[in-house]
Amino acid sequence: MDILEIVRRQIGVLPEGPHIAGLQSVLRHIETAHRHLSRGQEQQDYSAFTDAIYRTNQAFEGSIKEAYRVLASKDPSKATPYQIEQYLQQNKIFRDRVLSQFTSYRTEWRNPSTHDYNLDFNEDEAFLAIVSVSAFTKLMLNQVTERLAFVEVEADLKEHNGSPAQERSSPAEPLAQRIAAAILSFVGQYLASNQHLSIETEMQLLGALAGYLSKVEPSVSVALDQAFGEERRFRADMVATSESEKLIIELKRTASTEVIANGLRQVEAYLQASQIRFGLLFAYGGRDVQYTCTMVTLLDGEVVVIAPLSASGKITT
Repeated sequence: MDILEIVRRQIGVLPEGPHIAGLQSVLRHIETAHRHLSRGQEQQDYSAFTDAIYRTNQAFEGSIKEAYRVLASKDPSKATPYQIEQYLQQNKIFRDRVLSQFTSYRTEWRNPSTHDYNLDFNEDEAFLAIVSVSAFTKLMLNQVTERLAFVEVEADLKEHNGSPAQERSSPAEPLAQRIAAAILSFVGQYLASNQHLSIETEMQLLGALAGYLSKVEPSVSVALDQAFGEERRFRADMVATSESEKLIIELKRTASTEVIANGLRQVEAYLQASQIRFGLLFAYGGRDVQYTCTMVTLLDGEVVVIAPLSASGKITT
């Protein structure tokens, strides 16, 4: 697995904006840290391992600045790195997994190397620091990607006064039915008529759909990356809430037999762990395809499956 290539691809699909230059700098710092590690290994230049960690520190600082810009909608040039770190922590900007990697890198590598100029690091430590900052950057980019897609769709709908889906939905309808209608409108009408909107990753799909739902179903609260069960080991893509109703939503970017079957098993596990009765599985197959909506009854609840019409025969209990 090439972590650098994963990070490179994540940055490559983002829309243009002031965040791009900063994120490209983050990537260059990680690439340079890799080169320092290789130099230390090949030339037995042990100072290169410490140089690698100084570069990962710069990548970490750049990552939190761009997270601050996108996730908190604040200008990082007006705050110190310490102020940014404190803000991100105190305001719980990062989701659990991102926060875990943020805390790990900050505690194990950034703070020791910044505050003790006598430290020298070895090959293993340089390697671990590169892996650690790469993991943090990758997960941070997931959240940034979602947020940028969310904001883009929300702003677009605001400019064009919403969507036809608003006219068909009534608060008296069951939540699963309302969200299913909104998703069918999202993929059948909105995405089809907004070809400029990039949906190359699952994070972009997730953010765009969340932004769409926030506008066409304003009475519904949508939370992303929700954890359930013992030790919070199950994580649903979305949970929609309206008054006393809750709906677990799982997204997939393909609609193969295996993906749909695995998705149903995932949603069933989430229903068991959360004691929520209703779920929805959305298997995205592209903009220019027809979708069908099927209700599947499971032991622990009911799941609405939205999938391309060509995949309707793949939906099994």
